Amino acid sequence: MKSLFSVLSDYVYLSEVNVPGTHDSCTAYCTMENMCRCQSLTVKEQLALGIRLFDIRLYRSGKDFYLCHSLADCFADSAKKQKLTFDDVISDFREFLKANPSETLIVSVKQDRGIMNRWFFPSFYERHIVGNENEWYLENEIPTLAQCRGKMVLMRRCKIFPWWGKGKKCGLDFSHWKDQGSKRKEKIYPVRLGGNQRAVVQDRYGLAPKRKWEKCEKPFLQKCVCDKNNIAVHFISTAFRYKNESLVKTAEEMNSLFKSYDLAEKKGWFLFDFPDEEIMKKFYK
Repeated sequence: MKSLFSVLSDYVYLSEVNVPGTHDSCTAYCTMENMCRCQSLTVKEQLALGIRLFDIRLYRSGKDFYLCHSLADCFADSAKKQKLTFDDVISDFREFLKANPSETLIVSVKQDRGIMNRWFFPSFYERHIVGNENEWYLENEIPTLAQCRGKMVLMRRCKIFPWWGKGKKCGLDFSHWKDQGSKRKEKIYPVRLGGNQRAVVQDRYGLAPKRKWEKCEKPFLQKCVCDKNNIAVHFISTAFRYKNESLVKTAEEMNSLFKSYDLAEKKGWFLFDFPDEEIMKKFYK
């Protein structure tokens, strides 16, 4: 099991660490594979590889929360008989953190199916956070490693009613995330957090790999700021597909471009489709 955070000072801010993550983290076994499968490894296998940021997409059915990628369902194994629940995923997170208390996991939570409303997160909060607050970092402030070791850092992409959230700690507030799915535009957007803190997100998922890299991601890498008040979030992924090809083809192209880049210090949090050992070495060396 690789260790990312244990060798770093308690006084380092999480935003100052280059964190490897996965986009649509739970799609190793899913329906609509050509369009929606973004990973070949399960969450447990990703943890072993060194992934520390997870893009969790959910829908609610009854009291349970299920993993999905838009209309695609996610499953626990290749048999595709048992739908994957957040209970399954958080069990892997807990097991990992219990064995590695110096590490931390960033958990991005988004409603990805169903009627989008502000009751989704309150339901998630009651189901998975109330009574387990000690497992989470729930402030809307960028933590130091001392504040979040052994915990899941909640990165909330769900909007809430202000009156419901009053007095509650609901994690890093990424709910003001602007969609960047245009196939023509390259601009990236800031997301205001609490106080003077903010994040800037590059998620131009509609662009072809070469254009996304040269016109969007590479310039962002060269100018982004990562310090105690600023988070840079980089999606090294795209929903663009070549004719008769799955997302594996575009992921290979995007990942190859990233591998060729000399990753300097303090550049941010990165989310990949189909990451491999070579990518991980750039973070861990």
